[in-house]
Order: sequence, then structure tokens, then C-alpha cells
Amino acid sequence: MKKTLLGIAVLVALGFVGSLWWLSRSLDSQVASAIRVYGSEIAGVPVSLSDVRIVVADGAATLHGLVVGNPPGFKTAQALSLDEVTLKLDVGSLATDVIRIKEMSIVKPDITYEYTLGGSNLDVLQRNADRYVAGHGYGKSESREGAPGKKLVIEHVYIKNGIVNVSADMLNGKAVVVPLPDLQMTDIGKQSNGATVGEAMKNILGALTQSVTASVGTLNLGTVADGLKKGAEAATDAIRGLFK
Repeated sequence: MKKTLLGIAVLVALGFVGSLWWLSRSLDSQVASAIRVYGSEIAGVPVSLSDVRIVVADGAATLHGLVVGNPPGFKTAQALSLDEVTLKLDVGSLATDVIRIKEMSIVKPDITYEYTLGGSNLDVLQRNADRYVAGHGYGKSESREGAPGKKLVIEHVYIKNGIVNVSADMLNGKAVVVPLPDLQMTDIGKQSNGATVGEAMKNILGALTQSVTASVGTLNLGTVADGLKKGAEAATDAIRGLFK
């Protein structure tokens, strides 16, 4: 009898572990697919992702190689590159309509701020996200066919040690790198009992765009352009001097 009960207990334990493994693998592919498809739809640009790793038992998720492309009309290859994004999840919420993310941490984001007479690439991305959210109704689940119906509450978002590559026509193809101040956001979607994926992305992108714009605002691009021009002229003169 004891052996039978022990055998049942072992089978239940193995079944539980197997279920967790299957759920984790299933979530990996589902989340990766959702980010690629709906991220592109929300931002209005290509969004690529290398892979997703979700460990349900630990309530942890990691995204690798997330790249957000640039809107048409901009010369630089991409707007945003994230090597790694880590998430701490409320495991109990995964099966509910509102998924709770305890913490989202983005370390060393590589951001490109390209400015033209019509505005910056980040401004265009923000407008695209605004348009997407407006078209789906603020606070309403994105439940049309094929769209994610889950909502999110993100308790803490940390963006640390980022850099901004500033590109503008007046810089003649050169890029100026400026540091991005660390950014923290709290309680996204909490007051509305959950934000749609589009709303959450809009909020984070909006805060990021404001921070980047403020950082770029500390530069005098005209002065920087003059400095680059003088540096190039000095280098040219030095090279010419070698052949005299």
C-alpha cells in the first residue's frame, strides 16, 4: 500500500514537473511570436527578437536580442537595441486575465536618436503607438481575432546604463554618443486594473522618448557639427603634411 501511494506521489510530482516544462516551452514560443507580431504592429516598424526564456517555477523570464527598427525615411539601421530584458513574474497571475510583472529590468539599452526636419525617429514611433492605442480603445482588451487578450500590470520598470547615439543631417553622417539617465517607472496599468500590451508599450516608449529628448537637448548640435568639421579638416591637413 505504501509503495503504491509512493508511486502515485512520484507520478504526480513528475507530471507536475512535466507540466511546468511544457508550459514554459509553450510560453517561450507564444511570447516570442507575440512580441514580433504585435510589437511590429504597435510600433509600426519591424521588431525582431532572438529568443525568450521563461522559467515558470522561478517566475522569471528573459528576452534576448530585441531590436526595434526605424520608420521609413530615416537613414540609421535601427531605433533601439536591447541585448537583454529580464522580468520577474507573479506566477499565480499567468493563468488569469491580468498578468502581473513584479519587475522589468532593461540594462544597457542602445538607442539611436535620428533627427530630421520632420522630427525624430522616436517621435514617429511614439505617434505610431498612440495611433494604435487610439484605434483599439484605451483600457479595452485587444481581443480582436489574433490579438493578445491579456492585460498587464507592471509594478516596476528599471532602465539603466543606456546610451543614445545622436544622428542628424548637420553631423554629416557622424554620430555623437551621450549617456541616458537611469529611468524608473511604477505601477503601469494598476489604476485601470491592467493595461493592454499596446498601452504598456506606449507608456514605456513615451517615458523613454522624453528622457532621450532631454539628454539630446543638452547638446548644441551646431557646435558639435562645427567641432567635427574642424577635426576632419585638421586630420586632412595632417595627412597632406605627410606627403610634402
